[in-house]
Amino acid sequence: MNLRANIEHLAAAQGIVAVTVYSPPAPRELRGEPHWGPILDASLSLLEKTGEKTIRIVVGAHTLVLQVEGAETVGVVIPTGDPIAKSLRRMIRRLARKPRLSAAAPSRWVPPGASPPDTPSPIAEEMEARRG
Repeated sequence: MNLRANIEHLAAAQGIVAVTVYSPPAPRELRGEPHWGPILDASLSLLEKTGEKTIRIVVGAHTLVLQVEGAETVGVVIPTGDPIAKSLRRMIRRLARKPRLSAAAPSRWVPPGASPPDTPSPIAEEMEARRG
């Protein structure tokens, strides 16, 4: 469920209008402009009917990109012709593999000479879990 964990990161990318992530045991999640929700839902049905791993649908001035990664499916709305289209499929594959910190997460950087925060960062916790 890495795409679900990274939905905020994907939604924060420049050029993304709306994002939905669907994985069977959980309800669909939507970020971005809410009026795209029903259109993305219908597009996910179309993706299932085609049997393809990736489809693109042009709706007016926007392009919907739907992609299956493992057990998760992601739908992204971008303006047609936006430069992010070139790297979107690669970005989705990368986010499906590894959870990222939320784009809205506060920075945990500690300036030299300052004391570290009382609570460990999520990255430090993950590294500790891998060691132990």
